[in-house]
Amino acid sequence: MPFYSNAHIDFVDYAKMRILIFVMKKSIYIAIALFFSTLAAFSQKDPLVGFYMGKISNQTSYPFGQSPELCLEVSRFGESYQLKLTARPLLRTDNYGSASGLKAENGKIVLKNFSSLGLSGEITPEGALLKGKNRKGNETVADLKKTTIVSPTMGMSAPEGAIVLFDGKSKSEWQHIGGEPCSWKLEDGAMVSQPLMVDGKKKDGTIYTKKKFGAVKIHLEFKIPAEYVLGEARGNSGVHFGPYEVQIIDSFGGEGNWWQCGAIYRIHAPKSNASLEPEAWQTYDIEYTPAKFVNGRLVAHPEMTVYQNGIRVQNKEPVFHPTNITQKDKPHTPDLISIGLQDHSHPVSFRNIWVQPLD
Repeated sequence: MPFYSNAHIDFVDYAKMRILIFVMKKSIYIAIALFFSTLAAFSQKDPLVGFYMGKISNQTSYPFGQSPELCLEVSRFGESYQLKLTARPLLRTDNYGSASGLKAENGKIVLKNFSSLGLSGEITPEGALLKGKNRKGNETVADLKKTTIVSPTMGMSAPEGAIVLFDGKSKSEWQHIGGEPCSWKLEDGAMVSQPLMVDGKKKDGTIYTKKKFGAVKIHLEFKIPAEYVLGEARGNSGVHFGPYEVQIIDSFGGEGNWWQCGAIYRIHAPKSNASLEPEAWQTYDIEYTPAKFVNGRLVAHPEMTVYQNGIRVQNKEPVFHPTNITQKDKPHTPDLISIGLQDHSHPVSFRNIWVQPLD
């Protein structure tokens, strides 16, 4: 009896072990699948994502009789798509409808009774042909073409007297916080952010100008990678003026909140979401004015004016405190500042960077 009892116990333990091994293997397979699906989301630009622009015909209700222009914004979060139908891109303007949680099949998104216009049809990488009815029951057609928007300041040359901080070749104007030479990689005339490696360990790779500035205007161009993951881990970076940050993050399809692109981080949301789709080159033209002191007394906070892709998203906005939450109680100082480009473990690209001192 003891022999059979022990054998039975051994058999039960072995069965549990097999079950445990099976569960572990299944978990590993799921983790591997999620890993590679995440890599795929990070590595490829989705041809459906972007702006679709055109007009709607035979729609006489207000405001379309006088203003038939439409802009359809297609963004992606994880494996689903979000749509926003407005009058024009990059501005806070009429919103005619939105939808989320949509799936693509065979390279296209099929719509049924979308927006207040009741539009149905297909969205492809080339365009969207959507049909509905007007108040009289007659057919209306929205014919929208995939459109590439280019900032009006893209490729702007440094004017006379400007200081070129990056010309597509030399990183010599930049260094890490400890004085180490800029370790970012050069790729197709751009600097691509990456962590600093020290003794085989990853450190914060944020870079700073060797020169220091007072009042200054900066032009730079940046490209956010296609990271269609859920949440805020989408091409995160920023432009620092000493302790004050103008946010860079993939905000395409967002509302334009205090943590999104064009924001003076944690203080002022952008006046509109002027973000382009990931993998599109974008521009910042920013004017920074330092705090003012009289006899050592603060009389004016620092100010920033920010143009994103030619749209003014901040207008002489006061910066009440440092934007890093751990430093928000530190007082302003009259010190000159370095300009920083943030490493946030996302490969954000920068090019054509120059400044004009305004003192």
